[in-house]
Amino acid sequence: MSNLCDIGVDPRCWYPACRTDELGQGRTREVRFLGRSFVVFRDRTGAVHCLDNACAHRRVALHEGEVSDCNIVCPYHGWEFGPDGTLARIPYWEPDAALPRLRVRTFPVTERSGLVWFVPEPVDPLPPPPPDTAAWDGGAWFSFRQDRVFPNHYGIGLINGMDYTHFHLHRKYQPWSHLDLRDLSAEEDRVFGAYEVTSGQGRAERVLRMLLGSDRGASTVSYPLEVHYDYPHHHAHLGDGMVVWVFFRPELRDRVTVYITLYIKARRGTRRLRQLAEPFFRRLVLAKIQEQDAWIGEREQVAWETRPDEPRCELNPVSAAAERLLRSRWQAYLDEAGPPADRWPAVPVDGRARRPANALGAGRPDGSA
Repeated sequence: MSNLCDIGVDPRCWYPACRTDELGQGRTREVRFLGRSFVVFRDRTGAVHCLDNACAHRRVALHEGEVSDCNIVCPYHGWEFGPDGTLARIPYWEPDAALPRLRVRTFPVTERSGLVWFVPEPVDPLPPPPPDTAAWDGGAWFSFRQDRVFPNHYGIGLINGMDYTHFHLHRKYQPWSHLDLRDLSAEEDRVFGAYEVTSGQGRAERVLRMLLGSDRGASTVSYPLEVHYDYPHHHAHLGDGMVVWVFFRPELRDRVTVYITLYIKARRGTRRLRQLAEPFFRRLVLAKIQEQDAWIGEREQVAWETRPDEPRCELNPVSAAAERLLRSRWQAYLDEAGPPADRWPAVPVDGRARRPANALGAGRPDGSA
């Protein structure tokens, strides 16, 4: 399977459905994973549930209905399904008559690290719980989100996140000017890379140094940068003052929702500087870098789709190790469970025609041709 875009992800893991604060009491939300539609909803007690997003009657999407106490109500005929997926009520059914024995499939769901998580293909026993970011929530750390939908395959985004040698793309906004790979380890479900990055006196570099409380008078400052791929998610640590967690939910072959939380330590004596620098860093550095990553991800998607079998030369061993893990984990899943297409029907995106895989955007993210 040479085309990276043919590689899926193991659905027996925990994946983020949405942010916890995006799912209010009595609300529903559609969640897409590998072309399949799920519904998550929070009942009137505050509990969260996840079901197959299809009524057992006419297969209408349940997320377009409403929540009644602890049940989700289909918008078509008003059939109600309980948290365990069983049919609980039909409005026009005879009160004393037994209801049909019908059930909508349910999926494990939990809340952790400010996110609602679910397992698209349940297994027994369940996988270990999702990552816990409680150590960085509140206290001495500030945080902000950079969530985004990217128009590319999950693997393209994952490898991009592990590869810090593409700073040529980000040369206008990159907060460091030099990078060295110092260590690499690869295990069955994990890749770890250790870099050393050096920041100079560029605008973005000065802001980073201000955020991290570094010596702003020095001509250069170096930091250790650790990147982790703990399948199927990613996190990185810059020095002892910045941590980023990246959680992926692959929706389609060329679409992935990414939940990103950046944590910055509020050091004593630099809190005010951080408060001044953080909005600038987020809007004029991180947001610009993210735009460029989205732009290049779409171009790499086209490259894989149009030239899947042509040789590629990967010189960054961290990127190569991450891709090997992605491929081997998918192959292991196929060997055990078979193609998910045999069990999961594909669904269109909002009923609209999609842009062809080889269609390019109008220009570069910095506005140039």
